[in-house]
Amino acid sequence: MNFIKIVKFDFMNILRNPMLLILNTVFPLILIGVIGFVTKGGYGAGSVSSYDYYGVTMMIFTALLIAMTATNTFMEEKVKRGNTRITYAPVSKTEIYLSKLISTYILGTVSYSVILCVGQYLFHINFGGKNILYIMLLINILSLFGCSLGTMFCCIFKNEEAANSVMQIPILLFVFFGGIFFPVASLGKIVETISYISPVKWITECAFKVIYDNDFSIYLPTLAIVLFGAIICIIICEIIFKPEEYV
Repeated sequence: MNFIKIVKFDFMNILRNPMLLILNTVFPLILIGVIGFVTKGGYGAGSVSSYDYYGVTMMIFTALLIAMTATNTFMEEKVKRGNTRITYAPVSKTEIYLSKLISTYILGTVSYSVILCVGQYLFHINFGGKNILYIMLLINILSLFGCSLGTMFCCIFKNEEAANSVMQIPILLFVFFGGIFFPVASLGKIVETISYISPVKWITECAFKVIYDNDFSIYLPTLAIVLFGAIICIIICEIIFKPEEYV
């Protein structure tokens, strides 16, 4: 019960931060709209419009960027001051960092699921049609990985600014090799092979297979790979997090 109260407390802290709400609700729609509009001249009269393509890739990009929300939920100075008493409460260290991770994940799950529904049924962006629930699950699993990644970097660097600064490097690499803004296959076979170290690459390829080919051949492996990455991050948190360093 104490853990549920902590999660609720952390979730309410997120809701009180307008920037975090905008980043995880309005911002993805703006990204899709702006980039889709700018690049629509490069898409013909085929079945895939610029809004369809960037609708999927920008949602994947946003789901990974939730790592930034996780670091703020965990290590933002005002949040730390308000949570100081938790470190002295009779709770395990696991509950401290896990509550931040779960509260951020709840926000991401609700926000991204709503955005996918709004995008498909209101703006007619192709998020899978009848398979939209499968795309939701893909995005939500990537969101879990993003939350775990952000929490892990906070546990390592014990400071929001430092965590975000260093975390930008793997995020940029994941995004680049994931083909979010352009297909990396055009850069050669070596780069394409390296790209498979990026969970974003797996999610992107899997999403387009499901949406346009109704192909689920790599769906479960993709979920397993990204979930495994999230579990690894959580294990690292458990090993290195010390409550006294949170004060």
